Amino acid sequence: MKRHATYALSLLLSFIVTTGFCQVNNPKPKQFSSLPEIINCNEQELSKVFTATPGQTISIAFSNNFTFTGNVTSNLSKYANLQSVVIVSPDYFNTIFSISKATNADGTIAYIGRIINKNYFDGFELKRNLSGSYQLKKIETDRVIPDCSQL
Repeated sequence: MKRHATYALSLLLSFIVTTGFCQVNNPKPKQFSSLPEIINCNEQELSKVFTATPGQTISIAFSNNFTFTGNVTSNLSKYANLQSVVIVSPDYFNTIFSISKATNADGTIAYIGRIINKNYFDGFELKRNLSGSYQLKKIETDRVIPDCSQL
């Protein structure tokens, strides 16, 4: 009986290894390879996003060599202290820039957002650094967007 179990286990492991090697791994291209890992952002440039209306085309100059131009698809104020805007850029193959503005109890404003496209390896995340300035930091989109096709 133990001999049959050993053969069955060996056969099962062979199938697992074979199917593992049969998986196709097509690496995604990098969309922002020509841009630096960190881009410093201007708060005034970020704030103008929140005055845009759905359907409007807007350009955000993050730096001298990176301007994100796209169509505002939504501008929603969910609560009195939270507003979110989504911009889709045809220039970057329908890459999405999603940004939110939160007004804190003390009246200060905080921004957070992402520039992502599920078809590309890289994107950016908007965060405030320790000195209080906003920066776009490069991210790997597969770590942010789970691949549901393999579930």
